[in-house]
Amino acid sequence: MSNLFNEVSRHLNDDVIMQLARQIGAQDPNQVKKAAGGITEVMLDVIAKNANNQEQGGGLFGAIERDHDGGILGNILGVLKGQAQVNNPKTMNGEGIINHTLGNRVMETAQIVSKYSGLNVFKSGVLMELIAPIIMGVVGGQRKSNGLDLGGLAKVLMGGAQQRRSSPGSGLLGKILDRDGDGSMMDDILGMGMKALLKR
Repeated sequence: MSNLFNEVSRHLNDDVIMQLARQIGAQDPNQVKKAAGGITEVMLDVIAKNANNQEQGGGLFGAIERDHDGGILGNILGVLKGQAQVNNPKTMNGEGIINHTLGNRVMETAQIVSKYSGLNVFKSGVLMELIAPIIMGVVGGQRKSNGLDLGGLAKVLMGGAQQRRSSPGSGLLGKILDRDGDGSMMDDILGMGMKALLKR
């Protein structure tokens, strides 16, 4: 099974990045590409943690099974441009996805993605909502094509997260977020975000 980060990156090709840049009003596609990589890393790590948690995993798996079968991946550009529709409206509910996965840490995450990529925080937040359905599509597509149950999906996700952290030069945003090295990015996102807010 392919590394999910690489799989998401493959779907976020230059044409998709250019379209995303146009939609959020970004001048530099390279900033959008860097931000997209950071968002993908954070989202996959958080989804992995949730899948590996007995209480949260069932709800996450149910949502993936119901709303994210990977169908969006067949025509991402068409969907982004409004020229193609998905069968299930929840598939494209990027705001709902990031609120569900990140909870009250959405703004803090957007701030860190902004600092990491140079894209302003508002555009980083909108980009998170646009990319979230694509990330979930890749995760859901893997689940469907490989017939994974929750345990199998958690194993794939956690394996990818560990691989990113151990690969030289990769996992940069994860390493920045998890500065105390305890593997808990979300605590660090909250702490760094609060410091950023206090400096305003």
